[in-house]
Amino acid sequence: MKFVCEKSVLLKILNNVSRSVSAKSNILSIEGIHVTVENSVVCFEGFNMEFGVKTLLSVEDSEDGSIVIPAKIFTDIIKKMPDALISVRTENLSVFIDCLDCNFVIPGISPEEFPKLPSIRSENSISISSEIVKNMIQQTIFAVADSGENKSVHSGELWEIKQGVLSVVAVDGFRMAVRREPVNIDCDFKIIIPGKALSEILKLLPTEDKEIKIYLSERYAFFYLEDYVFLSRLLEGNFVDYSSAIPVECSTKVKISVRGIISSLERVSVVVSDRLQNPVKAVIEPPERIKFSCHTPIGRSNDELDCKVSGEALEISFNDKFMVDALRNCDTDEVILETTSALKPIKIVPVKGDSFVFLVLPVRVKDDNP
Repeated sequence: MKFVCEKSVLLKILNNVSRSVSAKSNILSIEGIHVTVENSVVCFEGFNMEFGVKTLLSVEDSEDGSIVIPAKIFTDIIKKMPDALISVRTENLSVFIDCLDCNFVIPGISPEEFPKLPSIRSENSISISSEIVKNMIQQTIFAVADSGENKSVHSGELWEIKQGVLSVVAVDGFRMAVRREPVNIDCDFKIIIPGKALSEILKLLPTEDKEIKIYLSERYAFFYLEDYVFLSRLLEGNFVDYSSAIPVECSTKVKISVRGIISSLERVSVVVSDRLQNPVKAVIEPPERIKFSCHTPIGRSNDELDCKVSGEALEISFNDKFMVDALRNCDTDEVILETTSALKPIKIVPVKGDSFVFLVLPVRVKDDNP
């Protein structure tokens, strides 16, 4: 096997494909990148058994063949090479890497040991803007549960297609994020994509807005991202019934500036630390005032903000970080905060439309009344 290409091109490919390479595994081959040359096209594949990345590169100087090259040392070598043409060739299971007067020889792994990437076996596909996909993931992934050791379904996001609308949902037991967009697909579908895979997809999405394709099957999702194919194994299990968790009615509604409330909460939470996680209290006073306060052993803080309040006066406490995380992911200048009591979730929605819904659970404090 042999191919020749520019260092910058090869390094970019290795950095991206390495995202799907296992750092440490009992299967040595998945710590490497599967490189195949056929008809002047080089195919680079990484697959850690959970998700994989594949890309193709056309070259002029090549010889057909295949090998698995250990990803870390391969990438480290290319990083240190001069900015010039790099030749990669193999003899048996030895890999020769040459650039000007610099050369390396490293052991490769038999391509027979590399697991075969799953192939698409589904007619269910979505054509969608890469910018929309980026926004949908960014606006929800903050609410994905920590995977820990149990691989809970809530360590992923629900991607549900219903009546031509794609809903992306994340929930971690303290908050929930829902993002919706119309899509060009007739059938209904429901899958759960791991949060870790979605974080990697964000890094591979094209910098300019492009139309991409997503293929959905029962076990895998395939993202065709311009120059790369990203595939992810799906999580199995029952995702929470998110639609029934979203309150329909409210007794208190607050129209408020997103930038204003974030700034106010950041000021008040100066007295909150990792060790002293006291909640922030909001006192909502119709018709146009909301007061925030916090009390910890570090000190006391108070701040007030103008807003438009309709409905009843209310006192409610919450985790400032969870609230700010949700507000930072609103793509509007103003939002509506809705709730019914100190013990019911705070619902955050846009002033117009229903493109997103965020829920933040309140924190019960001693003077809360049921």
